[in-house]
Amino acid sequence: MKRVLASLFTLLFSANHTFAQEELWGDPIEIKIERISQVSLDNQGYLFIANQEGNIFQYSEKGEFVNNFSPSRQGKIDQIEAAWTVNIFTFSMDLQEFRILDRFLNPISENKIQQNGINLARAATLGNNNIIWIYDESDFSLNQFDHRRNQVLQKQPLNMVLGNSLLQIQEIKEYQNLVFLKIKDEDVVILDNQANLIKKIDAANDCRLSFWKNNLLSVKSNKLRFKNFQDGKTQEFPIPEYLDSHQVTLSNRSVVFYDPHTIYIFPKKDSPIADL
Repeated sequence: MKRVLASLFTLLFSANHTFAQEELWGDPIEIKIERISQVSLDNQGYLFIANQEGNIFQYSEKGEFVNNFSPSRQGKIDQIEAAWTVNIFTFSMDLQEFRILDRFLNPISENKIQQNGINLARAATLGNNNIIWIYDESDFSLNQFDHRRNQVLQKQPLNMVLGNSLLQIQEIKEYQNLVFLKIKDEDVVILDNQANLIKKIDAANDCRLSFWKNNLLSVKSNKLRFKNFQDGKTQEFPIPEYLDSHQVTLSNRSVVFYDPHTIYIFPKKDSPIADL
């Protein structure tokens, strides 16, 4: 009898705990798109969603469809970035090409990466001053590429900078004039804008690089985690269980969780992180 009562108590506690977490966040706006590969938010709250075929869909923060773009050559998009003020950047490892679009999803520039000594681009990201950071897996170099002049400005051999790393780099992002490298099964590496090592920080390795102020965001064990990459402090906030395997991105107005099939948009002002 005691075991039965203990089991019932555990079930009731778990149910109440889950309900409390969902009450904290409220009901999200849902967007259903199959085979989602990447999601990015711009500074106006618009979402840019890429699927496995390379199509891009633009939605408002209220979940309203705005626009879409379909490339002439289809291929998975490994990086989409809309956080820069003017342009949207995409990179496809399969096609070995990048594309820059305006806010209306009109292509401005697109080019093959395999040129000027870059042989196998494994990851790429848009940086300041027309720079694209490109990791060349063929020689383990991090390249500063000026897409307007179509020229490599600098080549940094990462096997010299990160001698004890296997250099299985999965993602690059520039943020606050720092360059972040996500490396499989390793810490996140932080470089300066000349690709010199600053430090490494522990972060959830299965989460994509996502930032808010001085924090690296991740989702783990039913919590949204803020890891300050300046002082190393961590804050955690409980999230509903159904969001635990999702990626996260954040803007001034929205908290967005997503997986390959669904996007959930929560108003930031009504969430537990409203004051952050």
